Amino acid sequence: MLIGIKTAVSIFEWGVDKLGLETKWMRTKREERNLLFQTSKNLAALQEKQAKVSDHEKEWNKQMEALICGSKELLGAEIDKRYREYISLDGIPESEVDEFDDIFNAYKNLKGNHSRDTKYNYVKNHLTVIPVETKLLLKDSE
Repeated sequence: MLIGIKTAVSIFEWGVDKLGLETKWMRTKREERNLLFQTSKNLAALQEKQAKVSDHEKEWNKQMEALICGSKELLGAEIDKRYREYISLDGIPESEVDEFDDIFNAYKNLKGNHSRDTKYNYVKNHLTVIPVETKLLLKDSE
């Protein structure tokens, strides 16, 4: 009996296929297949887009790291230069105190190393502030 039902179903499916008819079950399977195919296609596109974004983010991160590193080195070199200058003057000019502090703080915010801490602290704690006298030069209007 089971063989007879299976044969009847096979003949029915063959007839439906030859006539180009579509049953509700076949339509549901086709729609599920199409949905699965479209989901797979969308997922592949999303993965490709994510890979491009990741590559862009990686490149951006490398550039930011390079900028931070370069800025830190430039600020560190400026601290070194001023340290040598202030040692030779045996003090720090009054007009440069705030600027020296700002340079050092920017350097520290970029995670600068401790050797420049030592130089900064030496200048701040052991060297005197040299008063600076400013004279305005006015053009004679005669």
